[in-house]
Amino acid sequence: MALLARIYYNAVYGALGGLLGWMLFGVFGDKNASSGFSQKMEMILGGACIGGCIGYLVVSVEAIRDAAWTRIARLATYGVVLGAIGGAIGMFVADEVNYVMLEVLSLGGSEVMDMLLAMLARGLGWTVLGIAIGMSEGIAARSFGKFSYGTLGGAIGGFFGGSLFGLIYFVALQTGSGSSYWANALGLVILGACIGSLSALVQAVFQPASVKVLRGWQEGREYSLDKPSNQLGRDEHADVALFRDMKIEKKHALVKRQGERYVLVNNGSPPQFTLVNDAPVPQSRELFDGDRIQLGNVLLRFQARAAVNRPRTRGGDKVRSRQ
Repeated sequence: MALLARIYYNAVYGALGGLLGWMLFGVFGDKNASSGFSQKMEMILGGACIGGCIGYLVVSVEAIRDAAWTRIARLATYGVVLGAIGGAIGMFVADEVNYVMLEVLSLGGSEVMDMLLAMLARGLGWTVLGIAIGMSEGIAARSFGKFSYGTLGGAIGGFFGGSLFGLIYFVALQTGSGSSYWANALGLVILGACIGSLSALVQAVFQPASVKVLRGWQEGREYSLDKPSNQLGRDEHADVALFRDMKIEKKHALVKRQGERYVLVNNGSPPQFTLVNDAPVPQSRELFDGDRIQLGNVLLRFQARAAVNRPRTRGGDKVRSRQ
């Protein structure tokens, strides 16, 4: 359920970004551009608007869900800048690839061939935007795992969404009657949704471990532990944001990855408010799949991806069963 929620939110925010980009370009774009150069610049401007808006919302979605306003501002900067660059390059690449393919590969002007070429061109072009957004997620989070998996997911989402965009736009051009105007809006909504959802899906599939909130702020929410050191607390920049509980310190604890092991490290917080399986943690404690972490009144469950390979036993303070 947590994975579906993550994909859903990324898809919705990505779709909103695509729609917002289309609206902004409609306001600021020059619809009367006539020369080849001005049309190229108009296309690049459109790509930058679209990419910046999708990047802004997709990169900021986790912080928006946490209502971490300071982090939203920081993440938005990465999303807008890299998204705009990726969108501008993507739009230019799509147009150039489409032109070359139509010139070189379109033998006999078959309508089906033209449609496939348009889909391929748009897919390749918007792959650049997906890559840029995936990269910006990793850079903003300062996580190599999120950078690599986000880039892969963004590339897949950009290609798939771009291909659908090309299909919708091609069909609209064939039907005529000005329907391409609304086809652009629909295509960009689908593009943003694909980039957001597939980026989240790939990251979730490859995430090494996570913690799920069982009780407290954001109950049901799952946080990926994809950095060597993941901060838990009330701080705006915490990787696992746990607001609204004053028993939790701003930088309450860390979950550190040591090879294949994960260790909860108390960051100077009261041991009675830092528990693993109801036992106080004054300094540090190794975590096993299914372990319950309580910080203040917030209860979390540690989930390790390699849990399926562990024996289903309970013993002492090491809970290894999958709960």
